[in-house]
Parts: sequence; structure tokens; C-alpha cells
Amino acid sequence: MIHIGPPDMKVKDILTASCAGMQDLKLKKKLLEREPDLSAAEQAYVQAAECDGLFTLAVDAQVAEKRLPAPQRKELQDLYSAGLVGRKHGRVKYDELQARAPYGHCLLCGNGEVSSLDHHLPKDSLPLYAICPANLVPACGKCNQAKGNRIGTVASQRTLHPYYDSLGEVERYLIADVQGWPVQFRIQPLAEWDSELSQRVMHHFRVFNLEQRFAEFSVSPLASTRLHHQKILRLGGPSNLAAHLQEDAEFHSSTHGLNHWGTALRYGLADSVWYADHGVNDAPPS
Repeated sequence: MIHIGPPDMKVKDILTASCAGMQDLKLKKKLLEREPDLSAAEQAYVQAAECDGLFTLAVDAQVAEKRLPAPQRKELQDLYSAGLVGRKHGRVKYDELQARAPYGHCLLCGNGEVSSLDHHLPKDSLPLYAICPANLVPACGKCNQAKGNRIGTVASQRTLHPYYDSLGEVERYLIADVQGWPVQFRIQPLAEWDSELSQRVMHHFRVFNLEQRFAEFSVSPLASTRLHHQKILRLGGPSNLAAHLQEDAEFHSSTHGLNHWGTALRYGLADSVWYADHGVNDAPPS
């Protein structure tokens, strides 16, 4: 996951842009009149997210949403697809939210190309948050599809929210074990994590199949640096290669973060006696 702060954009901004150009003036007026409700819901969402209360909010909101007439729920769902995604002024806001992702990478997996906005709380069951910017996360297609409409049956069965769940960048919790191919990625919970957060991190890792996907992401950088690493080993021996790999890991950490999958890969290579000794000469899987 890539952690960034929540957007400055407000639901009122998205509502106005999404309704611009609507030909059904009666529906447009009706939707714009819902601004106080949407803004109040946004405020409740942000307050809950800041104190790790989104699960409780989601459970309570689902009950409240079911009391709303179906047409009202559908209007908000359609406003997202037809207004925010489909209309000119709405699409500008949609693109602005997508563009917040560093390097254009999915915030949920850390590498896939952003192609959509994922609803952290699903719009199908919680349409009141369908256009709430704090609920819209830049994501790749695979992550958006993998997450689906999940909320979780218990608090620990929630995926992480890139805007509000910061796991820290002081210690490494994403570990890459390089003892052969493919690289094995795993989570090593930090001492300061409570049981629920540890379970959530593991749940996020499973839902988005990150063990396999990180191994797949690793193929390209391994292939592109292999010849260079072989040369360092040939001219300077295992100790020189290990020193180079450590420096490379530290540099990548400074630009992408300590727990980016690419950083974990590089530290894994630096820590691997197998790789520095002879594994560099074994071609990684293509």
C-alpha cells in the first residue's frame, strides 16, 4: 500500500461538477438539494476515518441506507458513473483524484497502473459515499476487481485505507526472502501494531494477492539488473556485490519508502547470501 493524505477536494465540489451539463433539470435540482446531506455524511466519514471508526460507520450506515427509497440510492450511484466519470466537468475532478497517486501507481498494491477510483466503502450498499472524495482511492483494475464490494464481517477483515491507515516508515514490515526463485514476500508485524491492525494488514495482503503480485513485479527489475550484478560479482566478489545491493536498497527506500515492494526486494537481495554467492547467475523466472 502507498500512504498519502486525503484529498483537499470536498463532496460539494464533486456534486457541482458532476451535475454540470445535466439535461434533466428536475433531477439536477433534486441532486443539488442533497448537498447538505452529502456534506454531513462526508464530515462523519472523515471523523470516523481519523479515529479508526469506519467499520462501525459502515455497519450503521448500511442499516440507514436500506431505509431510503431505492430510486434515491440509484440516483447517487448513477451520479458517480454518469456524472463524475462520464460528464466533462465531473471527469476533470475524477482525473484530479487519480493524478494524486505517486508515479501513477495504484495505492492498494503499490505498482499497478492507476486506471480507476476504488470506493473504499462500496457505492452499491453505501451510495451516500459514492462521490465522497475521501472514499475514492486511485487504484489499478486488478485491485479494484479483487476488492469488490467488501466491507468485512468484523473490524479486522477490512482492507487498509491509503488515506488514513499509516503503518509507519521507521521499521521494515514488508520482507522479501531471496533464497531462490521466485522471491517470497511476507508481512512481519511490527511490535507497536495491535492484534486488529496486524490482522488487517494480513487481510489486505491476502485480498489483493500481494505475495504473488509482488513476485511478478520483481521479474522486470531482476532481469534488468542481473548483468550488472554479475559484473560486480565477477570483478569484486560477493562482499562488493552485497555492499552495492545495500546501497541500492537504501537509495530506493529514500525515494519510494521503506516498505515499498521494490525496496523490500532490494533489501532481500542485499541480505541474501545465496544471491551474492551464486544465485545472481541463476536466471529468474520470466
